[in-house]
Amino acid sequence: MSSTHAIRVSTEIDAPQAAVWDRVSEHEDTPSWVDAVKSVRLVQSGTPRNGVGGVRVVSFKPALWSTIHERITRFEPPHAFAYVLFKGMPALVSHLGTVSVDALGPDRSRLNWDVDFEFRAFHPFRLFLPSFLRQFEAVLEAGVANLKRQLEIPRVD
Repeated sequence: MSSTHAIRVSTEIDAPQAAVWDRVSEHEDTPSWVDAVKSVRLVQSGTPRNGVGGVRVVSFKPALWSTIHERITRFEPPHAFAYVLFKGMPALVSHLGTVSVDALGPDRSRLNWDVDFEFRAFHPFRLFLPSFLRQFEAVLEAGVANLKRQLEIPRVD
């Protein structure tokens, strides 16, 4: 029997949907707003370049985190993209990540980042899994908060 886990993070951003989408859909720019990411390299272009079929290699700053390979499986500008992790995480059975941007008005959006994991029930890293999931959720929460700070422009009344 496998073990399944879901991480859901979300924030509202005082910025238009297009501005948020432009940042989250530019994969190689991810380290500018997700501090734990060292680099993202697009090693295979999709349709369009960052779209379906694209393959990205993500390297992380935390020392014990492995480099992973992800394939873009859905790309619907300016609303959402989804990706699956297919290489680099031991004991993983399946993984689906979805980043979506909902327009809440002309200058306000909601950014959602959802990740669903399924791991084999028995694997050498199972004792570290709860700690990893807490750390990974904190990385996503910090990333969306950082992007919010970067995109929100102080209003002058």
